[in-house]
Amino acid sequence: MYIPLGMMFLLYFVIAFTTGLNNPFAKVIQTQFTLSTFESQLGTFAFFISYLFMGYPASLLVRKWGYKTAALFALIGVFFGFCVVYMGGSFGALWLYFVGVFIIGCSIAVLQVVVNPLVKALGPEETASSRMNFGGSCSSTGATLAPLLVGIMIGNVVAGNLQISDLNPLLFTILGLLIVIFIVLYKVNIPKLNLTLSDEPTIKGSAFQFPHFRWGLLAIFLYVGVEVATSNLTNLYMMNELKMDAGIAGAIVGTYWLLMFVGRFSGGFIGRVVSSRTQLIVVSSLALLLYLGALLISPENKVIMPAINSNFELLLAQVPVNVLLLVLVGLCTSVMWSCIFIQSTEGLGKYTNQATGFMIMMIAGGGVIPSVQGQLQVMLGSFLPSYWVGFVCFAYILLFALFVKKAPKSPKGVV
Repeated sequence: MYIPLGMMFLLYFVIAFTTGLNNPFAKVIQTQFTLSTFESQLGTFAFFISYLFMGYPASLLVRKWGYKTAALFALIGVFFGFCVVYMGGSFGALWLYFVGVFIIGCSIAVLQVVVNPLVKALGPEETASSRMNFGGSCSSTGATLAPLLVGIMIGNVVAGNLQISDLNPLLFTILGLLIVIFIVLYKVNIPKLNLTLSDEPTIKGSAFQFPHFRWGLLAIFLYVGVEVATSNLTNLYMMNELKMDAGIAGAIVGTYWLLMFVGRFSGGFIGRVVSSRTQLIVVSSLALLLYLGALLISPENKVIMPAINSNFELLLAQVPVNVLLLVLVGLCTSVMWSCIFIQSTEGLGKYTNQATGFMIMMIAGGGVIPSVQGQLQVMLGSFLPSYWVGFVCFAYILLFALFVKKAPKSPKGVV
């Protein structure tokens, strides 16, 4: 099981690295095509909205083809999507860039449907959260490296002259690595775990007959949304309202993702002895306290905060305590995906694949919740009050962990 599991961890990295390219690419297309801030985010929106369209169809593809074949076709899709992104930059066609990003997002949605249930199934049920958290640490590594690599590549380019073509060396490297990963995955033997049900023509009923799954869908939607919003809005808060240097703000937000890596890596060990429900109760409670502190403490209170810049150099910056508390939320969000996923799909049996497809659709929350908080910020004219959106998200996640009952060990109709 170790080689297939290692392959899934590699795919976790691919998923996160690809997703992490959206933010730095937004600045590039904003410059090349002279876009407003809102327009520059349309690429990110196109990426996340693809999950809504492709999440459930992806589960159907996995059921028909099996996990390995679906993953191989998804890698081909990612490869093709990056080719379209390259053409969009070369031809100066913004619409081509958006099409490429949408294709990549749809392909990544398929990989998500493949990776999550396999990592859960490749080992004992009681240590599933541990495996998913180790996979999450691979994701955090990819999410951290993506903006750092782009920053290094465009560091010597005059800001007003940025173009997608400046990132061609990175694009070509990604295309080459995708070919290598495709070949490796093709050679790896992925065990049949009786999850795809490819030999069954139909599945009677659906995952929606389980209340804990229905409540879990909303929990995943809100979790992804608040994770993205905490990072994006805090970055804008520091630059636009606190007038902090963009480089310092970026380094501090980078610490948020670094803490997610620490949390996920630690969660890989903690998950061996602590249940996913208990973990979720603890981290969602802590996130609520951190958010409450950020909302109520005056930004006049300052603290010296260490951060890591793109050159991996340690720096010290004076920031409001609010910022420090929001960055620390990264430790809490780090393990929420695995905990919510496990708690929501527990006991679903033959409906696990179907349920995963619907849960992947909920990643669209990463495009919706930040937009809602951003609009609230515009209405209120201040950033800090807008974080009540995230507070409500974490409150729901805590209620889900506390009160949503898991499925019985042998629910009716589940094999």
